[in-house]
Amino acid sequence: MRQWDNYVLLIVTSPYGNILHHKENVTHGQFAFTSSESGQYLACFWSDHPGEGDALSVNIDWKIGVAAKDWESVARKEKIEGVELELRKLEGAVEAIHDNLLYLKTR
Repeated sequence: MRQWDNYVLLIVTSPYGNILHHKENVTHGQFAFTSSESGQYLACFWSDHPGEGDALSVNIDWKIGVAAKDWESVARKEKIEGVELELRKLEGAVEAIHDNLLYLKTR
């Protein structure tokens, strides 16, 4: 009997079919991408051999917009902390709201 490892193929495509992320033999990890295309994105997870009698579990924490920004690295890079960092987060949220309002207005 052959023992299979629980590896997953991961592909993320944009609304226009552009491949934004492609990774094979994934067991864990994280990734990010930036795209200007609006619409629905597709994340495909595939496993040929999930293991005999074993369940395969995939946990996803999908963040978009301001929530996806890595604020810890911004704070380290720009050497900011505390109130200034919180103000940067609020500024990002306000910009996202403004962009959404402009988008809705043009629609």
